Amino acid sequence: MTKRERVLAALRGDPVDRVPLSFWLHNFVTENSAAGLAAETLRLVRTFDWDFLKPQSRAQCFAEMWGLRYRPSTERATQFTVTHTPLTDASGVARLRPVDPRRGALGEQLAALAEIRRAVGPDTPIIWTIFAPMMVMPSLLAGGREQALAIARAEPKAMDAGLAAIAETLDVYARACVDAGADGLFYATNVARRDGLSPEECRRFQRPHDLRVLAAVARAPFNLLHVCGPGIHFDEFADYPVAAFSWALGGSNPSLAEVHRRTGKAVVGGLPAKPEIASMTEKEIAARARRAVDEVGGRALLLGPDCSINPDTPEALLHAAAAVVRA
Repeated sequence: MTKRERVLAALRGDPVDRVPLSFWLHNFVTENSAAGLAAETLRLVRTFDWDFLKPQSRAQCFAEMWGLRYRPSTERATQFTVTHTPLTDASGVARLRPVDPRRGALGEQLAALAEIRRAVGPDTPIIWTIFAPMMVMPSLLAGGREQALAIARAEPKAMDAGLAAIAETLDVYARACVDAGADGLFYATNVARRDGLSPEECRRFQRPHDLRVLAAVARAPFNLLHVCGPGIHFDEFADYPVAAFSWALGGSNPSLAEVHRRTGKAVVGGLPAKPEIASMTEKEIAARARRAVDEVGGRALLLGPDCSINPDTPEALLHAAAAVVRA
């Protein structure tokens, strides 16, 4: 099978010649420009020849569109430093307005995507990261996640207005991503869990905005929902119109087989993320890969990490995981 044939068959739950595999990781130095992100992605392609790509856009690029500023890192495994958050209170949230995602930080991301697609050609599926509006919001507020949750509970109409402005922007951005060569979205949220939004709050502050962005790219074959963290409210997302689900195993979250059984959709995961992966042995990660494949009988599975992996993860570990499915 070609990479595209293999990945699309896995997404359908059809037989594959081997389970497709990919990893994703930040490089906090190279991700600060379109050229740097593209070059680092292509270096990883040459090194690992993964079946699909999730280029690791810098996490702050969405908040940059509404005024977040940061000091770039000079070390691969050290994160950026925020120097300015644009919002201080609910009134600022309510005043947010849509912006043009074809310019600024998101325009830069589109340029990187177009370059990666040109370089790898049409056969390698690419999924492009978009954060849910409720995941973007904490980066805009001086008080971060806790302030975002507090505003949602105390002044929900202000939060509704702010999230709607972000969603309108991401609707346009999602379409532009597909036009630039993405096969779908890696659509992520990290507040839909026990220590964040309640299930009821997910229905108000997550669902309508998520569905708007996903509907914008409904024609794309590889839209994936990633729900980050322990204790996720998976029931709130089980009917989302995506081709695959990604989440962290353990922490009272469902298993690979359970999510596939409940949704009928493909699952992406089975391998550890940061920080666990960095301390594993090649034998341990190979065993984890075999266990994931065996759990679902090698069907409707794309092997990948629970979330991004440590930027300085030893390359030998990634090759060891690949050897399990490429043997």
